[in-house]
Amino acid sequence: MRSRITERLDRAARFPVTLIVAPAGFGKTVALRDYLDASGVAAIRFNVRREDATLLSFVRSLSEALEPVAPSALAAYPAMQQRVLASEEPVRALSDWFVEHLKQASFTIAVDDLHFAAGDPASIAMIADLIERTTDRIRWIVSARSDVGLPVGTWMAYGRMDMPIGEEDLRFTTSEALAAADEMHTGVDPAEVEALRQLTEGWPVALTIAVRTRTHVQDLRTASSGTREMVYRYLAEQVFAGLTLAQRAFILATSVFSTFDTGIAEALGATPEFLSEIRRSVAFLTEAAPGQYKYHDLFRDFLETELRRSGEREWTRAICDAAAILERRGEDAAALLLYAKARAGEAIVSIVDRAAFDLFERGEGDALAAALATLPEPMRRTNPAALGLSAMLEASRGHFDVAERDFKEAISLARDRDLRAQLVLRYAIETVRHDRDSTKLLEPYAADTSIPPSEQAPLLGTLATAYARAGRIDEAVQTVQRALDVLPAAANDRDRARLYHQAAYVYQYVPDWEQTERYATLAVEIARERNLDELAARAYSILYAVRYEADDPLGSLEMLDRLIESARKGASGQARVFGLMAEYEVQAERGDEAALETLERTLEETRAPFTPARAEALVPAMAMRTAWTGEFRRAYELCATAIGEQLTVERRALVTSQAAFYAIAAGLSGEANEAYHNAVSLLERIPKKTLRTTLTQVFLALVDLVRAHHSSAHRLLSEAESHAARWPRVRAFANAGRTLYRVHLGQADAAAMEQALERMRSAQFGGAARLIAALPSPEAKGGGYMQLTPSEREILQFLASGASTKDIANRTGRSAHTVDTHIRAICRKLQCSGRREAVALAVGAGWVHG
Repeated sequence: MRSRITERLDRAARFPVTLIVAPAGFGKTVALRDYLDASGVAAIRFNVRREDATLLSFVRSLSEALEPVAPSALAAYPAMQQRVLASEEPVRALSDWFVEHLKQASFTIAVDDLHFAAGDPASIAMIADLIERTTDRIRWIVSARSDVGLPVGTWMAYGRMDMPIGEEDLRFTTSEALAAADEMHTGVDPAEVEALRQLTEGWPVALTIAVRTRTHVQDLRTASSGTREMVYRYLAEQVFAGLTLAQRAFILATSVFSTFDTGIAEALGATPEFLSEIRRSVAFLTEAAPGQYKYHDLFRDFLETELRRSGEREWTRAICDAAAILERRGEDAAALLLYAKARAGEAIVSIVDRAAFDLFERGEGDALAAALATLPEPMRRTNPAALGLSAMLEASRGHFDVAERDFKEAISLARDRDLRAQLVLRYAIETVRHDRDSTKLLEPYAADTSIPPSEQAPLLGTLATAYARAGRIDEAVQTVQRALDVLPAAANDRDRARLYHQAAYVYQYVPDWEQTERYATLAVEIARERNLDELAARAYSILYAVRYEADDPLGSLEMLDRLIESARKGASGQARVFGLMAEYEVQAERGDEAALETLERTLEETRAPFTPARAEALVPAMAMRTAWTGEFRRAYELCATAIGEQLTVERRALVTSQAAFYAIAAGLSGEANEAYHNAVSLLERIPKKTLRTTLTQVFLALVDLVRAHHSSAHRLLSEAESHAARWPRVRAFANAGRTLYRVHLGQADAAAMEQALERMRSAQFGGAARLIAALPSPEAKGGGYMQLTPSEREILQFLASGASTKDIANRTGRSAHTVDTHIRAICRKLQCSGRREAVALAVGAGWVHG
């Protein structure tokens, strides 16, 4: 232990970020270990491996290292890795994911050998972003051979880190070199030690080997010609030459492992005594953890070079022998990586046939992809398991067209019934995710009773959701009940939670809200316990629907908060955006402008693509907010864009009725009439009265009130009132509509209207209250606009555009006398002295556009 280095690290570690940057062999790992031991800091150690050269392998290894403080991250990794590659911004998605899992943490993370991850710039970008976002509670110590793209200048400028500790700090001084020689009991003359230090320029690894092997200065100078690489090569050869043939064979065989344990050593014929002797002879075989060994990076490079020098056949044999040891130990993913390195196609296919789907579910997609990439194309395309696995990987990357082709081909190639059923299920899940009809694909397998229950249950559950999406509700219920009946008692929690979620999904289409809530709650309980975060998010989306239908906005927000939290933990951008947009809808209905502004910023930061499906909740809510200020025309234009076939019939009816309301308030009588009749037609297609159908009736009644169709408004309000008793917000809304009706008939005043709106605000429906408040009241100057007939509104718009009586008469086919009669009626209802004042009032209020 060099106290000078430990003290230097102690000063640097007072900052949130500490960086150690030096070439290989400068003792970065030793310095880091000594500092942590001396300071007593209980740091989380993350030793980056050569195998962590891709983004997903790096993330998995980091998750494993963080398991003591964030076990949920490692548990959630398998499901997360199936989605992250399809993300438009995987770096940010992964950073968000880690931040969510570490948000309660406060500790030190020591990352060693970060340079091994530098081959994938995304890995460095992700860890840099994670560091940036957690320095308020987590201290980071990073060791690497270069700054590998980290924002060192920014961190220093903002006071997040001290000057990096570099090779000049880490070189051996004369006193340190002499102390190290004394500790090794080599008996080397101090003058010789100093000469070696000068020749190696204080390079710790070279100086240590030279002293240990009692290398003479002149020999080292002659052999190396002064270059650092040749110095190390010469010294490593001295160590290797001093070993027995058995020791050489052992270290060459184990050099293919990043680390190896006593079990691997025993599989290679090493006894504990033999291993102890190796460690005494080879200074650069260290115990990374109890019973876990690794070679110094430079020495491992030397050994791999020696192994390759023995010939391609011997090199391949050593790697395949090592992979076979791992395979026998059940470490299939690690074995695949070694087989891939050796391009051992038959061995790769053997593991793929036996364990590919299980490995994929466990989050080993990166290892599987690496192995498949080394298979010859004819071998990959003629093996159904390999081809199906390739389809699954392509689907996880968002390449559904390629995946669909490979799924179909793999299914046609599969002769094994169980394999074919698994491939069909995987393909069906992807078709459902992409809104494709998978009923014809699944029906033959769902009817095959010879398929084991453990495989039939998920097939039936997926078919049930496909039936529900296709509107075949009775078949969906029957099928999901069959799935629940055949689900084995010994089914794993993941399959059980998925089926419960599918059951909840189906029952909301009935709608049977009691069963929906029951199964969604069961799915959430299992998913949360097993860190199946994305599945938990989907189950919470159904519980949100239950709370919304119960007219419980605060309960809806609670479910959405949990949904968004689960989506962040599961790195599910799609679920998170759904939650944010649904929350926007609820907050718009509540009239909470501050919450809406926060949500708008968050949605903007997510940069999620604006698809028609996502417009379902967001655009009508944006239209409602726009109408609060009286911009009814703009609100109508927004709302009209959100009416599409992607909406359910009842939601389409509601949005269409809102469009009719905004149109009539803006004086767009033709658009209002069309939307009104469309909404009525949609209502006639809905057999059951729901919260949204009742809201639709109230909005249509408001349209009738604005256009003075009082009898129709009375009928709609009466029907809505008869169904609204169980929904507090709808009841308050219908009451406000009734009060407005009475105001129109002169049976109530503005005070009564304000009381009705206050009841809406108290019922958490303040956003809808603001819509009514934005309409001019009949008692206010200009309030008679609501009493104008469609013809009068049309003429008022012509007046605003500068048309004369004669022009209006020509355009509308009326006589000039009739037009003047309408103009006088307009002025009387708007309480204006003449047409100019009426136009000014109408333009200023936003009823018409000049």
